[in-house]
Amino acid sequence: MKLNNCDNRVFSAKHSKTTLTVLWLLIALLCAGSFLAAGCRQPLNGGQAGLTTDSALTTPQMRNTSLPLLILPDGFPIEQEEADTAASTLDIPLEVYDSLRPGGAADLQKLEKVTIDRVVDGDTFMVARGGEQVKLRLIGVNAPESYAHHEESARTHRGESVSRIVKHWLSGRTVYLQFEKVQTDQYERLLAYAWLDAHTMINEVLVREGLAEERRYEPTTQYNDYFETLEIKAQREKRGIWSDPAEYKENKMNTRVIYLAGGCFWGVERYFQILGKGVLDTETGYANGTTENPTYGEVCSGTTGFAETVKLTYDADELTLTEIMAHFFRIIDPTTRDRQGNDVGTQYRPGVYFEDKEDFDTVCDYIDFRRKDYKRPIVVEVLALKNFYRAEDYHQDYLKNQPSGYCHVDLRLAGRPLGEEELPKDFREPVNSGETLSPLPFEKEAGGRSDGGSRGDRPVYTRPDNAAIRSRLTDLQYRVTQENDTERPFDNEYDAFFEPGIYVDVVSGEPLFSSRDKYDAGCGWPAFTKPIAKGLIEYREDLSLWRRRVEVRSSIADSHLGHVFPDGPASSGGQRYCINSAALRFIPLADMEREGYGDWIDEVTGKD
Repeated sequence: MKLNNCDNRVFSAKHSKTTLTVLWLLIALLCAGSFLAAGCRQPLNGGQAGLTTDSALTTPQMRNTSLPLLILPDGFPIEQEEADTAASTLDIPLEVYDSLRPGGAADLQKLEKVTIDRVVDGDTFMVARGGEQVKLRLIGVNAPESYAHHEESARTHRGESVSRIVKHWLSGRTVYLQFEKVQTDQYERLLAYAWLDAHTMINEVLVREGLAEERRYEPTTQYNDYFETLEIKAQREKRGIWSDPAEYKENKMNTRVIYLAGGCFWGVERYFQILGKGVLDTETGYANGTTENPTYGEVCSGTTGFAETVKLTYDADELTLTEIMAHFFRIIDPTTRDRQGNDVGTQYRPGVYFEDKEDFDTVCDYIDFRRKDYKRPIVVEVLALKNFYRAEDYHQDYLKNQPSGYCHVDLRLAGRPLGEEELPKDFREPVNSGETLSPLPFEKEAGGRSDGGSRGDRPVYTRPDNAAIRSRLTDLQYRVTQENDTERPFDNEYDAFFEPGIYVDVVSGEPLFSSRDKYDAGCGWPAFTKPIAKGLIEYREDLSLWRRRVEVRSSIADSHLGHVFPDGPASSGGQRYCINSAALRFIPLADMEREGYGDWIDEVTGKD
């Protein structure tokens, strides 16, 4: 991966309590140290030139505690905006440190004044000196290597984060150089402590804020004991390079959870563990059952309603739910209910269970996209999570611990990138109402009536004008019947509804289907084996979604109803009318006479 193409993101941790009390404790600690044994404000090395010996302790201007401490991730550099925010907090002079620092505040008039032309790295700058550019290396600190390092293998994301902060903080600034025993190193770099003002030493700030670690440059070691003390405090507070990326994962990642039931949960879990990218955690368990705290044996009995399920926790910025669904469809047969691989039973049914309602749309959109790839209906249930119980410990990481164990999943697929055919570009399911087809191949089992619902004193059903239709229907009903839209599977009025009665066109009221012919196809929409009578349905060729389908519409109101597929029960003619609930209105058997459908009662009750 090219480092300059890395994903740039930022995050912050909760601000630790940096208070005046802590600073005074640090003062006491430093005063007790051997290098300040002669007194907190006594200079080291006999009062070296460039340092004052009489700086007074003043009321410190504290760091802005409303700003969070910066955490630097391992896997990517922070964004420039976050770097700018961090840099803006570094300029506040903390005069309280004058009493901690060996020698106290600086006497700027005794130091060499230069301008930083360019920040090379967190601890190395190009400065204008004597009319030419010279490289400056800060003494006593060592920042992690940024992308500017000449050895690619030495570059780090944290180093780049530090570099971005320091660039914003110091580029173009005037600094004052304090030299010690050695002024240059073998690379002809200046070695110095750099001050922004009498109270703000750059070297000190970098260590104090966790942007660099303490490093001894023998024999130039005047402040090293002091820097070491600051470094310990930065490590304890998890500042900057000492921060914990795990805290980011816990608090700032785009962490989401989805529950996948795809047969034996050993294989499903192991697949996503191997996938790795974006997967934060996996846990096997039992979902959407009717009891509490089920055992594996109880689930296998088929009496509890639970499905073997993997709770998948993932970073949605690294792995999208759509990508998860694409991987999920690789390892299941979405057209088979209560069976995956060699495992048979209701606990092995395929399903996706969600906690966030927004996930429902994403999952259903993906399923809609993949319907074209299967001859049989997709029967993956998509439901809100009702409950989830962790499976016994020996089920956790089973195939990781037992690589030779049973698995119905081809785990090698986890290493294969997703193809274009697996990732939709447009979720909308279009319907292309094409050439009208003969109803004869589809209505062999339909009832003998063909009167269009007009008989006796019953009124003739007609299509209202467009204005009446628009005012009468809900938005979903209008989109389905008039704009050929498709409602969500498993989240519609009549999918799991089996009361006796008749289903009529929501637009015109013309009768269409009987409850006697309705069955559970597992596809997520109402399914019927035949219309209630011949002549009530119009059939159109539909070539959308890259395959040939047969659209069904009401013959009088021309409402889009759904599609008919040749995968229904063979004993009932082999047809499956897959119909949108939004296109139907249900008339209960008890109300049929009153609502004018009395002469259709026999088609519901089965009486001649």
